[in-house]
This record gives sequence, structure tokens and C-alpha cells, in this order.
Amino acid sequence: MKRFFIACALIICCIGIAATGIIDTDDAFAENIDVTVSLDGGSLLCAYKDAFAYTAGNEITIAKDNKKLTYKETEQFDEFVSLAINGTHVVALVKRGGSSALWVYSYGDGNINKVNYTNKNLRIDKLLALYCDENGNMYAMDEKFVSLFNISDETIKTTHTSLSGLFAQVENFAVIEKNGEIRLCLIQNGDLYEITEQLLDEETTNLGEPAMRDGFVDIAAADGELLCIKGNSVYAYERDNRSLRLLLESGANGESRICAVHDDAKSKYFVYVKSAIYAINAYEYDGTLNFYSTFDKTQYSHPTKHDIVKMYRTGSQITLYSSPRHLQVLSYLPSDKYILALNESGEYYYVYYFDESAAEPIFGYIKKTSEIMLCPADEKNDIGTYAQVLHPATPIYKYPFYEDENPFDESIVEKIKYASIFDQLVVIDNVGRDGSVRWGWYKVGILDDNGEVIYGYVKEIAVSPYTALKAPDLSKTVKLTSEKLGEYIKIYAFPKEDSIVVDEVPEGEYVYLSAKFDKSKEWTQIIYKGKTAYVKTVNVEPGGLTSWQIALAITVPAVAVAITAAVTILYVVRKRKLALKV
Repeated sequence: MKRFFIACALIICCIGIAATGIIDTDDAFAENIDVTVSLDGGSLLCAYKDAFAYTAGNEITIAKDNKKLTYKETEQFDEFVSLAINGTHVVALVKRGGSSALWVYSYGDGNINKVNYTNKNLRIDKLLALYCDENGNMYAMDEKFVSLFNISDETIKTTHTSLSGLFAQVENFAVIEKNGEIRLCLIQNGDLYEITEQLLDEETTNLGEPAMRDGFVDIAAADGELLCIKGNSVYAYERDNRSLRLLLESGANGESRICAVHDDAKSKYFVYVKSAIYAINAYEYDGTLNFYSTFDKTQYSHPTKHDIVKMYRTGSQITLYSSPRHLQVLSYLPSDKYILALNESGEYYYVYYFDESAAEPIFGYIKKTSEIMLCPADEKNDIGTYAQVLHPATPIYKYPFYEDENPFDESIVEKIKYASIFDQLVVIDNVGRDGSVRWGWYKVGILDDNGEVIYGYVKEIAVSPYTALKAPDLSKTVKLTSEKLGEYIKIYAFPKEDSIVVDEVPEGEYVYLSAKFDKSKEWTQIIYKGKTAYVKTVNVEPGGLTSWQIALAITVPAVAVAITAAVTILYVVRKRKLALKV
């Protein structure tokens, strides 16, 4: 009787494949940001570097570089049994009737194409499962042995050819290499087995005692460790004491799948898990599973209405994510740079940053707990409460972005109104300031053609303090009053209670009307200190004089006094002259 080490054979196989195989070396990032996936209960899942692939019905789909490629299989078959992917090909094991078939698909340049592939050295009709390691080496397991094969030719390397029925009921397997040792781990009837040394007696028809029994659904290799789904949870298998270390407490079931890959570009391990709700969750793996992204049927919609628009300065390198749900890393914002928070979603801000090195804007999400410092608008801006534009037809923008920065969404630089030099703008605040650094925009309010208040942004260099208005000659004065004696009356910049309060004046104050008084309206427009403003109509007591009448009331008595004085003086002078003559 002869002893044989499967592990040693597998090492030799790996060396052979490494010497002759095709290994993908492209530095590509895992940027499948807004990919939507549609899985079913029987969907299989596999991954390689920055790509993952899955089956659904008779389709195979690959997600890579934020693009989704799908191939619809037209040949008749019963089901996909196993799936493996490397940097150039996807290999699918299918059942049709009582036999198996191995179908190979190449992918790249935005296409998936089926390859006419044969391998006379593989026992294709007896295949049970497929596997691809982090170097792109393909493994196929049949009822007797595990083989390493290369898509580019028909050569294979096998562990041994005399094993009889050893793997007959295997469902899934993984090859693990750590500290120079290679282990073959597999699941048979829900039990977990690991093989490093095996009696190769032709009468040996079983795997011996399992490492752990019952409930194992799927396994994968990550960083020399075995990860597995058992019951509703995900675990790492502790080989030393044959125990399980909990990684995820829930979210899996009997139809879930797990696969692990090493992304060379990020120098990290990523683990993909098909969840109980048929989504694909991605995790960074460093001994624990750290949530990285979710892929499901939902296309994430980024905010189109930016309600915050606050200026922040980064205090350290900040991670920019794709979305609060699909948490893939878009970029890293440098320290000591200025960004705009545009909106918020749970624990995240949706932000804008202009990358000067790439000369392009970047939009994404940062955690609210990131090291960022608010650069608030000045409590008293340099221009005052009111402003007017310096040039005819000055655009007021929807958001404070320069057109030459060419944002991804052109609606961001949308112009909501063109202001004339006669328009009165109400300055809400400036976008933000940090010492001498300013964003260069004011947020302003203006009335549209229907008398409704609209808000937008105007460039700081395009406005100046507003020139005081003079009351029209026939404008009428009204007295401001209140229900409570001694109560101060608020004067607003706009006919809205949440707008800026320009001033508060005591009861009895007289102001000019800017338009005909209408007691049926909620607000009355006035001219206050040379500016258009508003008061609640309930605080207006009509019946005052017009500016012309006030001027006349002041002028007529003055003229009368002057005339009387002149007549009196003439009379006195005349009497003195007459007295001198006598």
C-alpha cells in the first residue's frame, strides 16, 4: 500500500500552470458602482480580481469596471451546476439529461463570446464542480480526481488517476495555499472535509471523517483561510481547533454562495456573498468582513436637489464612496482641500470636489464622521442684506459651480434667471469662508415673474451693494400697528415668514407703500430705508398721506410762513421809510 500526498501534487500542478498559464495582470479597480443584478434561487456566483459573474436562468452576467455584460445561452440544458471566472474567460459546468457539459466564454471589449472548447484529457461528462484560484488557475473536479487545466490548450495536471469514487458526491471545493502547504477543502452532503494526506488505496471510496459536520452550503479561500456559509451565517474555519469564527451573523441561507478574490490593484481581499434576498454583498477581508458594497436590483439615484451647499475643508485623506448603499471606493480626497456638501443620506454627505490634477469634478459620498471642518458663511457678509448685479442679464445659477468646470450633470450649472441691474437681490449668505479663502458665490433670493421667491447662486464678482431706492412721488405712507401694545413689528426681505428679517420697528412707525394697498393679501410690499421689503398686512393701518401730500403739507406751511414773513418785513420797512419822511 502506497501513501500519496495530494497536497504535493497540487503544488506541482500550480507550478506547472504558473509557468504556462495565462495570468491577468491588468491593474483595474473594483468600480462596479451602479451595477444592478437580478439573481434567483439557483444563481451561482464567482469572482476574479475586480470582476464578478453570476448566473440567472439561462444567462451568464459579468460585472466589471462598472459595466455589465450578459450572454443568453441558446442551447438547451437543465441547469448551471458550477461557475468559475479568471481574467479572460468564464467556464460553466452544466447538466443536460444525464450528462455534463463544459461551456467556455471569453469576455472583454464590452462583449461575451462563447468559445468552441474541447479538452480530451478532462473527464467532462463526470465533472462535479469548478474552481479558480487568485492567480487565474482553473480547477475541475470529477468523481475521481482534481485537475488543473488551461483554457488555451488541452493539457491538464491531475492529482492521481487511480482514485476510485473519492469525490463522487462533492458539491463545492476550494484549494487553499498557506505557508507552503496546499489543502483541498470540500463539501459533501453538507459536511466539511479537508485533505492534505490521503491513503490512495483503490478500495478507498470515502473521504474519512469530516472536519465538521452538517449544514455547510458553500466555501471559498481568502488569504490562506477557509471561509464558509453554514446555516444563515458566514464563518472562518479555524483549522487548529476545528471551530468556526463568526464573520456575519445572518443574511445567508441554503441558496447563498460565497467567493473570495484578491484585487491586485487595491492589494486587498474581497469577499462576495449572495445573500438570502438575492443581492450580492461585497466585503473587504482582513480577518473580518468589512462591508464594501451591495449589488441588487435597485439602481441608486443620486440627489438632483442639493439642499445643503456647505463648504468644508478636509483635515486628512478622505474616502469618497459611490453611494450610501453601493459603498465602493471612488477616490481618495487629499488633505487640506475644499469640498461642498450638497445633500445628506443617513450617515453620509453627498459632496462635490474639483480635482485640479485631472481637471474634472468629482461627486460622491463621504462619511459624516470623516475628518472635515465646516467653513461657515460669515454672519455678516461684506455686501450686506441686499445686492444688485453689475452687468445686464447676469445669470443666477441653480448651484454654485463654474461652467468651465464641466460637471457630469449639466443641470447643475442650470441658470434659473437672468437678473438686470435694476433687480434687487436678497443675500442669504455666502457659500463658505475659511480665512481668506472663499468659494466665490453668494446665495441669493429674488422674486420671479409670478411674485414667487426663488433661490439661486450668483458669482461674488458679479454683484455690489444695492443702491437705495427713492419713494415714488405718489407713493402712500401707512402706519404700522400691532394687536399688542408695545409689540415690535417685523419687516421681512421677502413675503415669507422664514425669510430674512430686515428690521423690527415699534408700533406707529410710518413707511411708504411700494404698490397699491390691498387688504385682502397676506403681505404688503413697502419701501424701507431705500429697499423693497414686506410686512404682514394685518400690521398695516392704511389712510396715510402720499409722499406728494406729505411734501405739500410740509411745503405749503413753510411757503405761507415765508410769505407772511416777507410781507411783514416789507410792511415794517415801508413804515420806517414813511416815518423818516415825516
